[in-house]
Amino acid sequence: MMPNIYRICPMEFERQLFEETMRNLESRVRDASRTQEIIQDLSVQVESEDGLISMTVGPPGRIRELRFDPRAKRLDLETLAERIMVMVNDASGILQEELSRQIQSLMPDFAADEIMADFRRMNAPPETR
Repeated sequence: MMPNIYRICPMEFERQLFEETMRNLESRVRDASRTQEIIQDLSVQVESEDGLISMTVGPPGRIRELRFDPRAKRLDLETLAERIMVMVNDASGILQEELSRQIQSLMPDFAADEIMADFRRMNAPPETR
């Protein structure tokens, strides 16, 4: 007499595999959606060394807020422009690092660099895509 062994027919196995794959995919889509929301809400606040300029920068490096202390009027335009460029670049670098950390913590099995590259492409001006 043969032992009673439960066997799954090939069609049943394929159906179960398909359902599990769909559950995994749905879970990843939810994770990606949550990650996208977090990315959109992230921002970095920076201030010039002398405190005359402050700004808030969000992804992918867009200035959301820019404030000048009244004393900034004393700066020549070249100095003002240079300080703003340095601040934007610094803030963008900090923001990229924070975005990568957030993505890695929420989606550890995905490559943060690839996700960030996709995000930058999606948010780039249409003429540069």
